[in-house]
Amino acid sequence: MHHLITFLGKGQKSEGGYRTANYCFTEGRCRTSPFFGLALLEELAASSTPVDHILILGTPSSIWDALLSGEMQDSSLWVELGERVEAGNVDDCFLNRVAADVQSTMRQRGLANTVTLRVIPFGRNAQEQITILRQMADLVENGDRVSLDITHGFRSLPMLGLTSAMFLKQLKGATVEGIYYGALDMTDAAGTPVLRLDGLLLLTDWLTAISAFRVSGDYGLFAPLLDNADIGNALLQAGFYEKTINIAQARKHLRKAMKHFPQLEAEDPLFHLFSSELRSFTSWSEKQSFAGRQLAAAHNALETGNFMRAAALAVEACITNVLRKGTDPSDFGARNAARNTLNDQCKGQNWDNAEPGLAAYRELGDLRNSLSHGTRPAYNSMDQQKTLQSQQHLQERLSSLLKSMETIIK
Repeated sequence: MHHLITFLGKGQKSEGGYRTANYCFTEGRCRTSPFFGLALLEELAASSTPVDHILILGTPSSIWDALLSGEMQDSSLWVELGERVEAGNVDDCFLNRVAADVQSTMRQRGLANTVTLRVIPFGRNAQEQITILRQMADLVENGDRVSLDITHGFRSLPMLGLTSAMFLKQLKGATVEGIYYGALDMTDAAGTPVLRLDGLLLLTDWLTAISAFRVSGDYGLFAPLLDNADIGNALLQAGFYEKTINIAQARKHLRKAMKHFPQLEAEDPLFHLFSSELRSFTSWSEKQSFAGRQLAAAHNALETGNFMRAAALAVEACITNVLRKGTDPSDFGARNAARNTLNDQCKGQNWDNAEPGLAAYRELGDLRNSLSHGTRPAYNSMDQQKTLQSQQHLQERLSSLLKSMETIIK
């Protein structure tokens, strides 16, 4: 179902409540109306996205009578509506009667099948603002489509309208078809331009992705925001392989995507706005050595709070670092032999005097195993059990171990 949500303010009683304007849409068509919501309804009805349900939200003293005068069939009901508007006591019960009358006209004109009129609070505080959001959400089902008109009403409503679009998209899974604003202040000889503010919603999508990215480090979060499917798929694959600690494949797909970053920065202002954040998490792929890339990826995992992946990558970096020169770092047999050698060296070791790289390998291995299995470390020679007693202890200790490894792994 496609919903059009529009707001109604107090306005002026002259000229039908609002100043009549010739609203010009980007497609080149213009529609004259004192209320932009009706002009937009007509425009959408004539396009490929007709509206099934229009929801008009206003306060008890909004100019309901001026808005609906041309749509109502019951003149006595219209008179009573005008009296209620003057008294500022329009309520939902009465509006339900009005909506039924208006709905008949809307259907005859092919504009909407269902009309809902709702009284909203003034939005003076958080509680009232949340009430408005809830009233919208109650009438939108999962997967519905929504268009928003934020032209009329209080000056605070554009911000509330954008917030409602985010809310409906995230919690209801709604598709936001468009956010429209009839820019009366920009009226010229050609008419009043209709602005599409969908770009602001796209900005919030990027902010949401960045926020989630800082927690997960998953490049795939940006894939839906890019027009290029090949770049998006490369980021998805890179995110998958990094999460599965396959650094070689993660780097391959990441570099495939990164070669397009300069072009994206030049063509997409939103990508340019956030690219430095993305680049900071992809710089590990530029490290010269395989072990260095594993260690840098471990730093990323630690920064996003993925302690188990950070420890696992650091352990693998220790193993890679002792492989013979020229050995394929992805060769399972070679890695297994190197791991066995390190484990043998750990047996009977005096950790007070142990070689730093070996000590880091042993401690990281204990931490990784405990994090993987949810158990206490089998050994406590390096205060491993204390390290796992709190997030702060684990964060600080892993950070210290990774920094110490930077002197060994280049």
